[in-house]
Amino acid sequence: MRIALICEVYLPKVDGVVGRTLNLIRQLQAAGDDVLVCCPAVPEPRESPVPLAECRSFPCISYPDYHIGVPGPELVRRLREYSPDVVHFINPLAFGFAVCLQLRQAAFRVPLVFSFHTQYGEFVRTYPGLAWLSGTLWRLMRAFHNTADVNLTVSQTMLEDLQRRGFERMQLWPPAVDSQRFSPALRDPAMRSRLSGNRPVELLLLTVSRLAAEKNVGFLTEVLDRVPDGQLAVVGDGPERDALERRFAGRLATFPGCLTGNQLSQAYASADVFVYASETETMGNVVLEAMAAGLPTVAAAAGGVCSLVQHGRTGFLFAPGRADEAAGYVRQLLADEDLRNRMSAAARADACSRNWCSAVEAVRSSYRQAAQIHAQHPGLRPLSWLAVLISRLLILGFSLCTWRRTAAAASVPVQRIDPGADRLPGPAAARLSADVQRAELANEPCSV
Repeated sequence: MRIALICEVYLPKVDGVVGRTLNLIRQLQAAGDDVLVCCPAVPEPRESPVPLAECRSFPCISYPDYHIGVPGPELVRRLREYSPDVVHFINPLAFGFAVCLQLRQAAFRVPLVFSFHTQYGEFVRTYPGLAWLSGTLWRLMRAFHNTADVNLTVSQTMLEDLQRRGFERMQLWPPAVDSQRFSPALRDPAMRSRLSGNRPVELLLLTVSRLAAEKNVGFLTEVLDRVPDGQLAVVGDGPERDALERRFAGRLATFPGCLTGNQLSQAYASADVFVYASETETMGNVVLEAMAAGLPTVAAAAGGVCSLVQHGRTGFLFAPGRADEAAGYVRQLLADEDLRNRMSAAARADACSRNWCSAVEAVRSSYRQAAQIHAQHPGLRPLSWLAVLISRLLILGFSLCTWRRTAAAASVPVQRIDPGADRLPGPAAARLSADVQRAELANEPCSV
């Protein structure tokens, strides 16, 4: 098959969705399929395993590492030349919906698969003043997803929830993990010392997360306060990191930053219990990675995590917001080595049964079903004018906010303490000031 992937986010950014996309690509290639990735352009170099069709973009105001793509007619021409058997939209929002509209306007008929990975409608509830957008985003997501021949999501819990919300033609993209990359065998004394702040003898809690409001990491301070001598390593980075470090101050907590590759594998294997507070996960990749590393998990009983953690067997699920209950489960695991060992073995066995080969074969089956459905119903499925309008306003709103932030930054004079600057001739000093301001705005080094 020839498969075009429309990716809201792609390399070099790596998160749970990008990791899942890369595993999808590897398995598709192993099956002999041809893949093209369509994504927003970024300023950093990329090393993609497959060809790219990039669109102009601008950085998202709240997540500068994420770029919002603005597709044009050139992307449609590229897709026509590629002639895919299926177009798969991965976690579509502003960029994905804009591509969908471009294809509809160009009368480009092809089997469509959408996959749902992020509860944007729930994310906005965690940001002050944005909760009112929740219903609008849910309706927008449903409208666009229902134009697809097949819709995928990544946990049975999420599939049932989306069906209740009116999403149609839902199928499961099964959870999967690389159980060789994430394994108890990768336990490392040096990594344990790093994560524990040089207290490797004490039992160690671990959480791995993007440090953003919707991940609810701050809730874990309430858990730590109820666990005597509990120590926690918070692996990850994001816009809330500084605020979280201040919030965790005075507690036994370390912030080693974002870990990738073998270091991330060692981090999982070097801890004793995994704790996770997010209440908006469609699946929870990090939970499955922790299970593969043999960690019992204490997590919020919300979203797709409920499809992974078997309460009382591979970990414990606590009612969202209940710090007392969560801390009770943590204390129970820390105090009972036999319980930890039993849950560790069960978690590892469960994770090992979820492999990428089987998961992607299920996706390939969904591609074939999408082609059959499309052959029977080749026309465009309805899309309301309101959904079209809101999707266009998304990109416009993001771009206006970014422009306003950039303009505001440009209007603030940059002051530097530079002993030699006042001895420069007037024109040279002016050039230096301009160069410094441009470098500060671009976050790049300034050379004089």
